[in-house]
Amino acid sequence: MDIKKYEIFLAAVDRGSLTSVCEELGYTQSGITHMMNSLEKEVGFPLLLRTNKGVKLTAEGREVLPLIRELVRQNDNLEQRFSQIKGTERGRVKVGTYPTIACAWMPRIIKRLSENSPGIQVEVLEENSVVRLQQLLRDGVIDLCFTSRQPHMALEWKTLKKDMYQALLPADHPAAGKDKVDVRELMGSTFFMCKSVDGMDPDIDRVFARYDMPISSTYTCNSDYTIIYMVEQGLGVSILPQLFLDMNVPEDPHKAGIAVRDLTQEAYRELGVAARSFSGLSPAAKTFMRMTEEEFKDI
Repeated sequence: MDIKKYEIFLAAVDRGSLTSVCEELGYTQSGITHMMNSLEKEVGFPLLLRTNKGVKLTAEGREVLPLIRELVRQNDNLEQRFSQIKGTERGRVKVGTYPTIACAWMPRIIKRLSENSPGIQVEVLEENSVVRLQQLLRDGVIDLCFTSRQPHMALEWKTLKKDMYQALLPADHPAAGKDKVDVRELMGSTFFMCKSVDGMDPDIDRVFARYDMPISSTYTCNSDYTIIYMVEQGLGVSILPQLFLDMNVPEDPHKAGIAVRDLTQEAYRELGVAARSFSGLSPAAKTFMRMTEEEFKDI
């Protein structure tokens, strides 16, 4: 059994294109095609449908995909264990995360990892959709998922931070002169809210639901950065997480025409990391988790 063929097959499925695999992994188109044809000949049925838009799974391919993912995962675990026994740590960890977390946390975690275990490579996949991130984790496409905790999340979970929500206001807004703002004071203004492919931001949605206030968003967009610019122009107000605001609001926000204020209500999202099973992680992923937990002792 040539495990490399299965790895290429998974890469093609995850990217939806053999051409993308060629470009990313440095294979020729003919080489990739030969490997996929050889694999399908070995198993005895087609796994991929080739179209001018890329590739997608056949019905048979969908049926065996979870088994192939597990095969490749276990082979990777075995190779990592071999490296450990020989006194080295090698492997690859695939991490899915919100873009904000990718910017705020990943550099610090990866720096610590590189200083302690330089043989471990990390692949970060950024995704705004919590639903998409959880599905990628359940499907085995990623090893760990940094996200916000959702009700009834059927995954193992470790909390890393309580990320408070703050009000974002134009500097001349009546509430900008207060130390803290009641959420209800924002409802009389044009309200901007982030909307992903999942719909309205589920974390902010729960904040409004907790205080029995129907959400009333005048405008939506799929970028928190856009919301800052809208508020800066005096077009409305918003509520955004502190982690994002700390990274993107100037040291003197008043000069930029905006004000950031704490809320009188307790409003936050619980940020952390999810896994299918922390005890079942690969050696490299366990090391990554250890570096994460060590880093968060200082955050």
